[in-house]
Amino acid sequence: MSRSKISIVAAFVFCLSLVLSCCSSAAAAPVYPKFVKIGTGFPGGIWYPASAVLASKLEAALKKAGINAPCSVQSTGGAFNVSAVHEGKEMVLTLTTAQNQYLAYKGMAPYEKPLTNLRLVGTQELMLAQLIVPEKSDIKNISQLKNKKVNGGKLASTDRMMIEALFKAYGMSFNDIKAAGGEVMALGWDDASTMMQDGHMDFIGTYGGLMPSIVNLIVQPGVKFLSIDDAHADKVLADPSMTGYVKATMQPNTYDRQNYPVKTIAIPTTIVCNADLPEDFVYIVTKTIYESGYHKDSFKATEARGWPKICNPQDLPKVANIPLHPGALKYLKEKGIKVK
Repeated sequence: MSRSKISIVAAFVFCLSLVLSCCSSAAAAPVYPKFVKIGTGFPGGIWYPASAVLASKLEAALKKAGINAPCSVQSTGGAFNVSAVHEGKEMVLTLTTAQNQYLAYKGMAPYEKPLTNLRLVGTQELMLAQLIVPEKSDIKNISQLKNKKVNGGKLASTDRMMIEALFKAYGMSFNDIKAAGGEVMALGWDDASTMMQDGHMDFIGTYGGLMPSIVNLIVQPGVKFLSIDDAHADKVLADPSMTGYVKATMQPNTYDRQNYPVKTIAIPTTIVCNADLPEDFVYIVTKTIYESGYHKDSFKATEARGWPKICNPQDLPKVANIPLHPGALKYLKEKGIKVK
């Protein structure tokens, strides 16, 4: 082969290698979501306003990193949100709980199949179960709700899962309440609170920090918090579907006019993401969760009343009952936090 032909072939090979290299680089380039929806709780709870601030902070942090991805919140309920994150379309993040993420990942009820495309990315707060009845009610414990009007929480919500498990520990079910002439509703917190204010609701159960809807009820008509004794709490915690829950006590004066301790159960809030998100994207998400201060205004009153520290990265490895996303792992290693 002549020298000129060799030069042409060499040039061709060089150009081809450049093309292949460019194609390879393009294929390896991270694919960022065009829009980021953060799944959250319903209006009237503490998650909703906190998530709205998180969305704003995250959008700013992503933009600073050169990623244009408008962020917003969507309040459609626990199980729905987790399933949507698993699918990984527009909703790529959601607030949930250590219990719910585990059930979803393992494919336990209410999930029909394992949602193995979920990854843990952050934590928020320890949420106390809060079981309330009107102040003038003669109801002293859950076993007395059989013929009452109760709010079981929105369908597919983690509140509803918790209430069902509690009733089961007391040997009851929603069907038992209906059979005894009671009524089981599936309302959000604001609607349920309005009904209690109007005298048409005997029981509301939820979990969280200082709940705005409960604060309103303390003013009118006034409420009592029901305790969960150790024997029934142990039954709840032994239920495989309640993985992640712990015993807890709501200290006196957590709410105004609540001058007594309330024995209850609690669950850590977690934030999960879609496994296919790029590592650098999730690193920004994790950093924003722990360092942007998004929670300060929403949880200021909660922390002032003696709740555990909000958004503590030291808590993240403790609730890793599903895999951590590499972006979250990168953040933890950067902070010197060990992960088993």
